[in-house]
Amino acid sequence: MGMNETLLVAPDDSSDGIALALSGGGARAMAFHLGCLRALHDLGILQKVSTITAVSGGSVLAGLYCSHPGDFESFEARVREILKEGFLKPALVRAVTSLDGVKAVGYATALFLERSVAFLARLGLRLLGRSKKGEQWPNTAPFLRKASRTTILRNTFSKTFNGHLLKDLRTDRPRLIVIACELRAKAAFYFTRESLHCWRYGSASSHGVELADAVVASAAYPLFLPAIDQCMTFKTDRGESTHRITLSDGGVYDNLGLNPLWPDRDFADSLPVERPDRIIACRAGYGLEVTEPASALLSRMMAAFESVFARSQNQATKRLFDLKDAGKLKAVLVPYLGQKDSALTFKNPNMVSGDATAGYPTNFSAMDKEWIERLVRRGEQIVHAQVKQHWSSQVPVTQG
Repeated sequence: MGMNETLLVAPDDSSDGIALALSGGGARAMAFHLGCLRALHDLGILQKVSTITAVSGGSVLAGLYCSHPGDFESFEARVREILKEGFLKPALVRAVTSLDGVKAVGYATALFLERSVAFLARLGLRLLGRSKKGEQWPNTAPFLRKASRTTILRNTFSKTFNGHLLKDLRTDRPRLIVIACELRAKAAFYFTRESLHCWRYGSASSHGVELADAVVASAAYPLFLPAIDQCMTFKTDRGESTHRITLSDGGVYDNLGLNPLWPDRDFADSLPVERPDRIIACRAGYGLEVTEPASALLSRMMAAFESVFARSQNQATKRLFDLKDAGKLKAVLVPYLGQKDSALTFKNPNMVSGDATAGYPTNFSAMDKEWIERLVRRGEQIVHAQVKQHWSSQVPVTQG
């Protein structure tokens, strides 16, 4: 499809609830999703989205979209600047030029020593038959890890978001739900303008919580970044209670960010979310490749993780289409970076191919201009092609 051809949402769709889910994937996800958003904006669809759910790299982009004070063009220019700079170098500079790095080393050292002693204490109690479960020492560290590589990245994000609080998110933009994983409860943890929520604990106040706090919790990939460790007071119908929580990458629980959007979701203890009629799930990953034999321990564990991770995303994608076939969703779009180009009926003649965008790593390093343009263009072109192919209520309009 030529880029001078536009698709507009038909008038009878004006009352439909549209939700947009942005997957994880580091800077790669930011660039790909930016292209998806640009196409959706040009098609007039983004302006009709009522809810955005986001994970990891997707949460960085969504956070910028829902907090940036300018129009879409200035938002896109800002995202491109951020992608060129990346977050890794600014975080490293902050680590060596401020007290953040010293604090992180101090807490890491203290935690290592304390956990080593705790291990010996647990072993001794077990041998004596006196070990107990619970949150007391030696099962739990007696102090919170208030500084780490993750908090350094958090302070870098804070500068990117200009210190915006969750309550400062734009009310004329979709409701933003940033997804993290609470490791103690093995459950989703949601950040919104109104509150923080985990079905295991209840709702906590979002007062004073920065957008950067939500994004870094969602992006704290557990292999490289320590979990956010803090105590929060939650409210339920049964009263208030305080819990120690450990927050990690939302992709551990739901990398596509679809869990809050399922139309058959039970709201009894869950975060209330408007039920969508249409879901657009932007997936910034690749299909699995056949790799070298996984003979060593680390390679075995990585291969097992990738298998489970890919399987869970494929199952979530399948569930989307099953819900559509069952009539519980009117339409579904899954713009996918690893899309097979041959499956696109209305492929752009100047399509950025899957081969041209394959292999970009999942990190927050600086991205060069060529890669930014490739990933953005591919996201844009896939959305245009899929809308024309699958969004059946669209009306094609050719412009001059």
